[in-house]
Amino acid sequence: MNINRNALLTSSFLQKVVLLSMKIIVPFLLLFLFVQPLQSQDLSKHHWKNRLILLLTEDLEDENFTSQLKELENGIKGLEERNVIVYRVFEHKMKLGLAKDTDWTAATNLYKKFDTNGSPFEIYLIGLDGKIKMQDTNCVSMDKILDLIDSMPMRKN
Repeated sequence: MNINRNALLTSSFLQKVVLLSMKIIVPFLLLFLFVQPLQSQDLSKHHWKNRLILLLTEDLEDENFTSQLKELENGIKGLEERNVIVYRVFEHKMKLGLAKDTDWTAATNLYKKFDTNGSPFEIYLIGLDGKIKMQDTNCVSMDKILDLIDSMPMRKN
């Protein structure tokens, strides 16, 4: 009888500890799982404001990725004039813009959403309307990117 009473007390105590832990841990998990991805990957905030270039890579040293970065850096003025924002996306993280001193932020869904063909490198141009205007698996020249943007109806107005 004495053993059963101790077992019940221990069991009751453990249940209270587990419940208390759940009340503390679950809200933080929910905050981490849902708020962070929404903040870091919501491209809709650019709708009708900015064009986007997404650079997806499996390897930050990939030749197409590094060549494309150089191409974009050399044409930064043209991108700025056309309201283009660049996202560098690497598996579970991303960087906004071309500056080397920016920090990586979490981006699990963004990579999965756009990495549709499994290529080690992809570039996407997304228009002001949020639709994909160009997709390629090789480095694209600045002339081609700017000519494509300049041919868009919103750019002509």
